Amino acid sequence: MPPISEILLDRAAIRRRVEELGVQISKELSGSDLCVMPVMDGGMIFTADLVREIQLPLMVIPIKASSYGDATASSGSVSLPFGIPDGITGKDLLLVDDILDTGLTLKVLKERLLETGAASVRTCVLLRKESSRHLTADYLGFEIPDKFVVGYGLDHAGLYRNLPDIGVLTGD
Repeated sequence: MPPISEILLDRAAIRRRVEELGVQISKELSGSDLCVMPVMDGGMIFTADLVREIQLPLMVIPIKASSYGDATASSGSVSLPFGIPDGITGKDLLLVDDILDTGLTLKVLKERLLETGAASVRTCVLLRKESSRHLTADYLGFEIPDKFVVGYGLDHAGLYRNLPDIGVLTGD
């Protein structure tokens, strides 16, 4: 039995919004030296779909960051187990992450990437929790209730990333 108590966003709604974001990013970042940086592991599925919708020359360089571990709440610190990748100096970066919750991961990454020589850093997140409305991303997919969600790249203890829809984890 799937670990989902309710579906918040089905695959069709996700696909439509990713297409819209791709069009918007293509228009707004035209002419930039674009490097898309999926925040691993959660941002990988969203990024894979998003880059196919961006009609610009671009590079993809993943970055590994985590503030959750196996928990359902942020640990309050950001781990960068592989450090900052090479090849970003002078690039216009688009950090792509699955969810904007506390904002800590994107804040730390943005600061570190600018310190390392990125020309600019913009952010794109698929989801933002209602309680995080005060936090901003340059590109936002959906706003969701304050529930722990899985699917479409979002996980719990490494599981459920492969679910095609986004749903509330049973018990939340």
